[in-house]
Amino acid sequence: MVNNEQLNAYKKTQQSSNAVTSSHEIVRALMKELVNSMQKIVLDIQDERKRKQNQYLVDKAFEEKNVRHKAKNLSKSLSIIYGLQTSLDFDKALEIANNLFQLYEYCRYEIIRGFSQKIEDGILKAIDVVKQIMEGWEEIPSLEK
Repeated sequence: MVNNEQLNAYKKTQQSSNAVTSSHEIVRALMKELVNSMQKIVLDIQDERKRKQNQYLVDKAFEEKNVRHKAKNLSKSLSIIYGLQTSLDFDKALEIANNLFQLYEYCRYEIIRGFSQKIEDGILKAIDVVKQIMEGWEEIPSLEK
């Protein structure tokens, strides 16, 4: 007899495989998640600045949790960018792949700089870049028809 847990796990796997039908959808999903995690980094920077301005007394446990939270958003953003860069096909479209690689590299640089220097301006510009790339990806299905 099949275990219910195994059956449920199989159903979830089937549902998730049906949810993503093309590589374009995967890239769009990654880019949306990238924007989301970059926005969280900006909010983290702004929250930290507010705490310092208001001179909140924060206990060490909260501060450690906050550091882990910020590091998670940074790691997630950089991992997504790495994934996007490594998925580029330089054999099929060299110029487009090079341009996208450079744009992703710019975003990576701005995220690291903004995170380390606690400045959100560069990250906000990088978010705009990712959103522009996303708009291009959104147009691909209509071009494929």
